Amino acid sequence: MTRLTVIEFIGYREWTESLGSDREWMIQIIQSEIYALAQRRAAEVGAHVMPMRYDYMMLISSNVDKRSHEKILESVAENSQVPVRMASSCGETPIEAELAAWGLLAKTGPGELSFSKCSEDEGVVVAHLDIDNITSMTKRMGAAKTYYIVVDLLHKISRKAEKYGSIVQYLGGDNILAVLPTSNYRSIVEDLVNIDDVKLKAGVGYARNARRALTLAAEALHDIRSGTPARVIYKGS
Repeated sequence: MTRLTVIEFIGYREWTESLGSDREWMIQIIQSEIYALAQRRAAEVGAHVMPMRYDYMMLISSNVDKRSHEKILESVAENSQVPVRMASSCGETPIEAELAAWGLLAKTGPGELSFSKCSEDEGVVVAHLDIDNITSMTKRMGAAKTYYIVVDLLHKISRKAEKYGSIVQYLGGDNILAVLPTSNYRSIVEDLVNIDDVKLKAGVGYARNARRALTLAAEALHDIRSGTPARVIYKGS
């Protein structure tokens, strides 16, 4: 099973509107500072933050104990402009885990953590996907046009991944992260890398926690970039 955790920044929209019209630069700075802090605290305990949007954060937190979740919440709360709350749960797929966490969050008060135990062993499977020859494409077409290509690809991968209960995040550049179910993930990856005429490669990592899984996925992708004749490489621990 996979554990997903949701952090909500309560009253976020109202806070942004209180800053006046000349606010976007300030919002971006504060958002990035809180995200950096949350990511640092998450990495210390083997988790990973997915900033799907900035009034909420999502953590891949399999095999991270309740006290470690509380410490992340406390750290974020100390630096947030608004109250925060957190809920953590598990599911057979990442989307099932997220929806279970949302159910708990609705019953959670400001500053509190709701934490459910998994009924089975927890784990994390991530695929780190990227596009072949993106650097030469950028030099030929420019950063804006290649960005549009990546965004279009992100949409297509997200639609495919959703069918399997997976969650996709854009990492920047041509890098896309897919958090996959811990079972049957090989067939899912093979489907994700076959989209239209785009040449994709993927490093896939499986581990007990998100940080280790991401490390293994990066190592696998490096092997492909270094000349290993494969579009997909799997590494697990």
